[in-house]
Parts: sequence; C-alpha cells; structure tokens
Amino acid sequence: MNYPSLTSVHLQPSSGPMTGQPLVLKQGQVIHGTIKQLYPEQMAEVQIGGQRMMAKLEIPLQAGNSHYFQVSGVEPDLQLKVISGPMTPSAPMSQQVSQLLESMQLPQTNEMKELASHLLKNNLPMTKEQMQQAEQIMKTLPEAISSKDALKVIQKLIELKLPIQQNTFQAVLQGSMKQGFTEVLGNLQQLLLQDDSIPPTLREQLQNQLQMINKPLTLETGGILLAKMLDVLSSSSASPADKLTVLQLLKSAGMMPKSSNLFNWNTAIQPSNNGFLQQLSSASQTGNMKEVSAILQQVKESLQQNSSLLDSEKLGIRQSITKATTQPTIENVQAVTKHLETALQKSPIQMLTAALYTTSKKEITELLPQLKNAIQEQTLLTSTQKEELLQTIQKIDIEKSISPSIQSVVKELHNQLLKAFSDSAQLQPFQEDKQGMTAKQQLMQILNADIADERSTFTKLVQVTTSSKSDFIQNMLMQTEEQLAQQLDGKTFETAIKQTLQNLGLSYEAKLSENSSNLEQISSQLKPQLLGLLQEDSISSTTKNVAEQVVARMNGMQYLSGENGPQHQLIMQVPLEFFGKKTEATLQWNGRMKKDGKIDADYARILFYLQLSSIQETVIDMQVQSRVVSVTIYNENDNLKSLAGPLKSVLKNGLSQHDYQLSGVFIKKYAKEQTNTNSKKTSASELHTQGVDIRI
Repeated sequence: MNYPSLTSVHLQPSSGPMTGQPLVLKQGQVIHGTIKQLYPEQMAEVQIGGQRMMAKLEIPLQAGNSHYFQVSGVEPDLQLKVISGPMTPSAPMSQQVSQLLESMQLPQTNEMKELASHLLKNNLPMTKEQMQQAEQIMKTLPEAISSKDALKVIQKLIELKLPIQQNTFQAVLQGSMKQGFTEVLGNLQQLLLQDDSIPPTLREQLQNQLQMINKPLTLETGGILLAKMLDVLSSSSASPADKLTVLQLLKSAGMMPKSSNLFNWNTAIQPSNNGFLQQLSSASQTGNMKEVSAILQQVKESLQQNSSLLDSEKLGIRQSITKATTQPTIENVQAVTKHLETALQKSPIQMLTAALYTTSKKEITELLPQLKNAIQEQTLLTSTQKEELLQTIQKIDIEKSISPSIQSVVKELHNQLLKAFSDSAQLQPFQEDKQGMTAKQQLMQILNADIADERSTFTKLVQVTTSSKSDFIQNMLMQTEEQLAQQLDGKTFETAIKQTLQNLGLSYEAKLSENSSNLEQISSQLKPQLLGLLQEDSISSTTKNVAEQVVARMNGMQYLSGENGPQHQLIMQVPLEFFGKKTEATLQWNGRMKKDGKIDADYARILFYLQLSSIQETVIDMQVQSRVVSVTIYNENDNLKSLAGPLKSVLKNGLSQHDYQLSGVFIKKYAKEQTNTNSKKTSASELHTQGVDIRI
C-alpha cells in the first residue's frame, strides 16, 4: 500500500489550482480549455482542467473544440483570446507542445519544450513571461538538481503565486529538503573560521549564534553549572583551590562582583532591590524630589542599554518617567517603580526579602505575611524547603525590635534561598513557577546578576567552563551533562526546539512588523546576521553561496507554510544536537483553524521525518481526529516493536493529561521508491523530497 503523506507539502502535483481548489486566473495567463456550451453575445461555458466557468470569447468558436486561450481580462467577466486552432486530444504531446510554443511565440528549445510539456500534463496556467523566466532557471541548473525536480519547484512557485526567480526557486527547493540543514550550518561554521574577508565583529556574532544553535540546552547546562558551583563555594569540605577556581569562573561570567573573594562572596551578594528601585523608594519616602528627578534621568538613560526589554516596555517606562518628571508626585514616582518591577520580572520573594533591609519597622508586619505567602506559592520549592524558610522568618517576629538582628535573619534567609534554588536548578532545570521563572533565574536574582542578559551570561559561563584546564571543573561539566541527559523528556525537546527556532530567526520578518518586538534581540538571530553578511561586498563567493543556502532553507520553510483554503500547513526543519550527537527533524503539520483564528487542536495531521543515530531514518505519522490520536512509526529496525512497547503507556498517560485519547501505536517497515539510476543528472533533492513518500 502507499504511505499516507501530506502531498500538499511536497513538490508533487498537489491540490493546486486545477485539482479541486477554485480556479483563479489573471490577465496574460495561457490555459488549455474545451468549449462545452455556447450562449448568446459570444458567452461560452469552458472547461479548464476539472472546472467549468463562464467566459466571453473574442471570436465565435465551435462547441466541443479544444484550444489554447490567453486570459485577456477578468473583470467584469472572464475574457479569453484564442491563440491556437482546434486541438485534437489524441494528438502527440510533441505536436501539442510545438503548437503551444508557436502560438505563444516562444523559442523551441529543449528547456522550453520540457517546461511546456509539464504545463500541459498538469493543466497549469502560466504567462509568457513566467515561461521565459522558468526557461532561464532550467538552463542554469546545478548538476545535483534534475530537470524533474526543477519542474516540480516551478509548479510549486506558480501554485504559491510566487515570482519565478532564482532566489524563490532556491528557497522552495531548499525548504522542501528533509535532510542536510545540519551539514549546511556546519559548512558555514567552518568557513567563518577560514574566511579572513569577514569583518571580525560580524564573524564573532555569527560564531556565537551558531554555537547557541549547536547547543540548544546551553541555558539549562549553565543553570546546573551555576548551582553546582554555588554548592562548592558553600561546602565546608571543598578545597580552597577548587573554591577559588569556581569563584574566578563565576566572576569571568559576570555572575559575581569582581571584588568578591572566598571570604566575602556571600556577603557581597546580599539581596538588593534593583539599584534604581531602591534609590527611587528611598528618595520618594524622604520627599527629596530633586534626587528623584536625577535618578529618573539615570533610569531613562539606562533603558537604551537594556537589550532584554521590548520596545513597548521601554516606551511605557519612558512615558511614566516623563509624567513623574513634569508632575513630581509620589504617586507618579510609584508608577515608574511599578513599571520597572514588572519589566524586570523581579521575583516576589527576592523583592520582599530585599525590602526588609530598607523598610521601616512599622511596615515589617505588613511585609512578613506577603513574604510567607510568596514562599508558600513558590512551586519550585519542596515542602521541606518551605518549612525551613518559614521557620527562619518566624525569628523576625521575635527579634523585629532590633534592627541588626533583622538584617542577620535576612542574611540567613538569603543563604537558605540560595541553597534551595540551587537544588531546584539541578533537579528540575526546565520547570517554571507561576511567574514563568526557572530556578536558575531565581539564582541570578539572588546573585544580583543581570537577568536581562540571561542568555549571554549563561553562555559565557558554559564557554569559560568548557575552556577551563582544571580537571575538577571538567569533571563538574561532565557530571552536569550526564545529569541533564538523564532528564531528557518531552519538555527538554520542546525547550531545545524553541531555542533553536528562536536562534535561527525563522520569524524574523514577522517580528519586525510587531511594534512590541525587541529589535536588538531580533537582530542577534542568525537570519538577520546572514542577511547582513550577504550585503558585504568583500565576502568571498564561497562563503556567500553557503550563507545563501542557509537563508534559502529558512525562506523555503516560510513559503511552504501557509493557508490552502480552510486547511493550514506548517513546515519546520530543526537541526538539533544533544551532548555531541547531531540530528535534524522535519515537522509537517496540516490542520485547520477555528473561527477565532486559533489552531483547532481537535483535528490535525503531523508528520515527523527524523534521522536518528541509533535507529536511522524514521517517519512518524500522527493523526488526530476529535482528540483521538493514532501514531504510525515507519522504520526498518526489527527490534523497534519490543523497544516501543514499554513506552506506549507513557505516551498514553501523557496524552490523557492534555485531554487526548491514544487509539494505538503501529510500527511498520517501508521501502523507498526506486529512482531512475540512468537519468542524466543525479538528483540530490529527489531523495529529500521523496523521503516521506514511502511504499510499504
């Protein structure tokens, strides 16, 4: 039997303009039609492909005859101009091709004949200009691309209503491939090391971004490393040499003050309500509006340096600052503080703990219940950890009349939070609390590290750790990766895919159109950086060619994703690497949208095309009907059924948690369709585009 595929995704004749979708014609297109019925005033019913429509003819014709027509107008009625005499359906294809090219005044080249033949067989409407453009592409095909593949790409360009140009041709061709993305990115990475024509700054940015794509779990790796390093600094059994090495690495990554040492590292990171927040609070309480105005100006200037805030967030803060400056009231200053707290995502526990340092004794009784409640609601902490923290807070109730003792208790609380979130960062690196914060982000706030630059900070920590020559540090890194590998689950892969897609910059153009987008963060993604690289005149042609392949691959995914009537489809190719093992996944989703514009999660068809190191080529076909899920896995491994057996219950339970019912998991073998080994060109893309067209 034939493998059930989403044919609209592939470069095969799909449900295009002639096969079920309403036919939309535009002026200048050439079509083949048959006169079915004549009406007064030169109106006629014409069958074009599988559809019939009313059209106005420029000259009288005879019913039953077939002709080539050129669309001369579409408003108010379809107007057709005859460009060929009556055609006999039984006439040889070569004769039909010659007559078509002659009637369109096109050259009788081999490429044009092949193009016209494909047009006739698939009933594709095409203008003279499109055929001329397509011929030029056919004449300049690389050896690795067959004319058969090229014709499928050209057909897809017509169906997608895209211009027939070299860049769109390459995009759809590259975007249809199921493999090779990792290889192309690897080639680009090698060229960046070798090509001296690339500006140093741009080279470093590209290398950093590719490194992040190669290691999508860098943030989680950095989070576990940070937690382990803090454990070492807090340990009484660790040697001073190891502690010093760890401290130097944390300082190099910007997670510890440069002035910190083994004796003061813990006191140097006492909780602090963001500098500006604390200063604003103190100045407004004393009524020193002159000082408030100066602080507000500093805040305004610092906004330009903050790459984590969205433009909309910066605008909101600037507007509240302007109001507080022109109308210096306590209420307006508090509005600025609220804006800053929201934008900086300060953890309630950290904010309340920090507030205990500066709050008056009268307000402590109001703060303590809030702090207790924040601890109780923190989902990243265990019951035991919460109980220990609450017991420490109780000491403040007893000793609140003596200010030094309050600070002493807060320091103790601070140390307990440091230990608790260090444990959480190692045991549940992917877990988020109700605020959407992870344990590693909580640790960064305790350390007063810049959470706004979380990505680069953790990346830097992983880099300096990896390059360390200390056996102790390398052993810690190995333990971290092993620990992370043991926690690989659906959440891990979700995180990896999200990070990879974000780092690639697939939605770069869409994000640019959003007013709320952070332009600085977007510009650091791979795609905009490659577009900048292609603008450099000094770049070698080899580097440019590879960069163009990567951009084409990403553009192709966008072109092949979109609406097809009520159906929507989405294509994503994701290069992934986990602890030295590389793979890539192609996902093809086909479903429908609800009236509110959201995806209908009750019905979908999802195809996963995977190249795995252990079980090799694997195709997963998942179908969802009324939230009932059936999964078919295609693979050549004889042992897959026994290996998959124990995992079915895990899948069933996981789906049920999201209100889906598993109907069954089926494992089958497949055999690829045979390709013609005698063709004049070896088709690299044919293997890719047919990778999921499988015959059992």
